[in-house]
Amino acid sequence: MSEKHSGSCHCGAIGVELTTSIAPDEMRPRMCGCAFCCKHPSKWFADPDGRLALRFDVEPIRYRFGTRTADFVLCPNCGVIVAATCTVEGTKYGILNLNCIEPMRDWPEPSAKSDFDGEGTGDRLARRAKNWMPVIHSAAA
Repeated sequence: MSEKHSGSCHCGAIGVELTTSIAPDEMRPRMCGCAFCCKHPSKWFADPDGRLALRFDVEPIRYRFGTRTADFVLCPNCGVIVAATCTVEGTKYGILNLNCIEPMRDWPEPSAKSDFDGEGTGDRLARRAKNWMPVIHSAAA
């Protein structure tokens, strides 16, 4: 049975809604070992069978680096990294920073940092299409 979990960045300008059948106590965040993610210790989560909806009351900052295959979605007001998204064969996929879910939880620490150095672009996109979740974007009402 799917559950919906909502939240936002700190100021509320970017809203999130996670639909997943994974119970909160079974969610295991991951941490990427790249330099950017190590400087912004988000707790990344994706459920390939779930869905992520992002609501923008302001235009987010979309930061790309390295292979330029993913957009890190940051709030221009409060600076919180909410999600990372990419498009593979016309479908948008994403991962969520669990720290944006309300009420705030004491998520477990990731067991190890993931290392994607040396991964080719095609392999990277295939991994994301398999492991990330579909994303829906919507503008402010």
